[in-house]
Amino acid sequence: MTELYRVPALTLLSMLLVVFALLYLQSRTTRRLLWLVGWSLAVLRLVMEVAGQRSTGIGFALANVGLVLPPLMFLGSMSPLGFKRWPKILYAYVFAVPLFLFAVVISLNPHPDRLLRAGLMLCTVAVVYVAVAWNARRNVLPQWFTFPFSVLVGCLGLWLTYKGEYFFVLYIAQSSLNFMAALLFAAAFRRFSPGVIFASAGFFLWSSPVVLDFVFSQPGPAMLMIGRGVNLIKVMTAVGMILLVLEDEITQNKAARERDHRARTEMERYSEIDLSLLSGVHEEAAYQHACEVIIEVSRFGQALLFLRSVENNFDVAGHAGMDDALVAGMEAMGRRVTHADVERFQHSESIAVEMGHTLQVDLRPLLVPDDPLEKLQYLRCHAIPLETRTGAADGCLILSGLKQPEQPLQADDLLPVELLVARLMAMREHNALMQRVARSEKLAGLGQMAAGVAHELNNPLTVVLGYSQILEETLEDHPVHENMSLIRKEAQRMRLIIESMLRFWKPSPVEHIAVSVAEILRDICQLRRTEFNRRQIELQLHLAEGLPEVDGNRNQLQQMFLQLVNNSLDAFDQGGGGQAKTLRVDASHDEEGVRILISDNGPGFADPSRAFDPFFTTKSPRAGTGMGLSVCYAIVRDHGGEISAHNLQPHGAALVIELPHPGRRRHEPELSGEALAR
Repeated sequence: MTELYRVPALTLLSMLLVVFALLYLQSRTTRRLLWLVGWSLAVLRLVMEVAGQRSTGIGFALANVGLVLPPLMFLGSMSPLGFKRWPKILYAYVFAVPLFLFAVVISLNPHPDRLLRAGLMLCTVAVVYVAVAWNARRNVLPQWFTFPFSVLVGCLGLWLTYKGEYFFVLYIAQSSLNFMAALLFAAAFRRFSPGVIFASAGFFLWSSPVVLDFVFSQPGPAMLMIGRGVNLIKVMTAVGMILLVLEDEITQNKAARERDHRARTEMERYSEIDLSLLSGVHEEAAYQHACEVIIEVSRFGQALLFLRSVENNFDVAGHAGMDDALVAGMEAMGRRVTHADVERFQHSESIAVEMGHTLQVDLRPLLVPDDPLEKLQYLRCHAIPLETRTGAADGCLILSGLKQPEQPLQADDLLPVELLVARLMAMREHNALMQRVARSEKLAGLGQMAAGVAHELNNPLTVVLGYSQILEETLEDHPVHENMSLIRKEAQRMRLIIESMLRFWKPSPVEHIAVSVAEILRDICQLRRTEFNRRQIELQLHLAEGLPEVDGNRNQLQQMFLQLVNNSLDAFDQGGGGQAKTLRVDASHDEEGVRILISDNGPGFADPSRAFDPFFTTKSPRAGTGMGLSVCYAIVRDHGGEISAHNLQPHGAALVIELPHPGRRRHEPELSGEALAR
């Protein structure tokens, strides 16, 4: 007997099934796939019902499969849990297999023999086991409700199977699955909207008429009313689920527009930061301002910028949103961690890539016992590294205090900050390059001037020196003999100064061979240790293992390092208070070459930018000519390396010498005005 009153509902559900298929093609997610499968089975049941398939056979089996599997698919879509194995198998898939076999067997053989009865009992046991295991896992609904509910329904199903009420087992399964689906839809979406109302109410109503459908299984007015009601409920549920998808897309589009607006606003604020201040005396203020803008417009409420210092550890250049105790703890960690520690830490399991260039960092391996950060429970954060073009770590931006933590981070939230960090790094490298270019051109100009002066003074000085020697010899017993000796000594001193000036301008034609920097530094420290001990200055020498040789002239390098050590030694005579005096010599190496750091805790340079200028000195006129560091600069330049002067905080000075590996000589850029402008 056909049931044509179900045709309108079948037509509507078939049209809605096309909508579900299009939604799945738009976004191929597991949830939408299960929805499509579930409604396909529901339409299949309606087709069988319209065809009047209510007696034993294949059609009746398909109808019963379409009775119990659709709510299972919907339930599985909202609770995508599975067995903890690889590959992951959803509970819904495992649940469906014995339930499918149970529905097919009783549809084909309503009065099974003993063997089939045992098989049906095994199917019921499997279904109950999966249901209990599924509800024992943490999910959207509380476990104190789902677990007892599954146990209660499972026991009822086992008892009905034992009693031979097989079709009633199917009705109980369908009703309980729809009831749980109604609760899951309401709990998962957590909003009062038409889609949630239609879907949740539809599943709840869908779970109630099945018992009445079983009671009034014979055709009649009651059966007709129940059938029409169930069909309308199915249509209402399908419409509600489609509305849920539309509501989610509207919410996602709104959130995307808000993120886009926030990203544009963030980019505009970052573009207003004047990074040109990084090249001047307001460098610290620029870093501080950048951190303040970050916590104002980004998703993070705390920001701290670490920059690599000349001592190869990391200083706090700026911070915002952090209290003094947290900043002090981060400063202590930065001073304790070296560049080598960071290189090792980058390849550890404590760092995970969040997205893009942003890392999720576990700070615990960097902490020490009783570390302030551990007491403050500051153990995890986000970090955006500042890397040079060669990939070396030059610092990092620490981000924490996520605003609206219930919303996960998106790429739009991190991209503006990453671009700002890239701008900071590019500006730092640009400023360093421009400083080297400016210093090179300035010293080149001074060298040309010094060479011209030396050339003009050399000839008359030769005459003065020659005649002073003649007069000194001829007037040996004359009262002015002592004055002639003084003239000759001062002329010789002027000759040495002129030779230094010429050497500063023109490289010395000496042979370069493989030279051990470690051996030179050991010899110099051994040579001067007695003087350091006499002046009560602690001399520390730290040489990295496997320090390679460099291509150079041993005598020149020895003269240069000795001059630098003596310069630090003389600095203690100009001040330093009553604190312990320390001079530290560190030698390390990387893929570029050998790096030597000579630092002291003396008064520092009066002006580090002029440290290598000829005749620039803070000593008394008779104590020095101001050519010592200039000659050192010339020697390093002749070896294809670089030398730079820095002041340390809170006091002290440092000289960094970088000598390249053989075959990788670096030369100071000789740029014209046109090239510099370009």
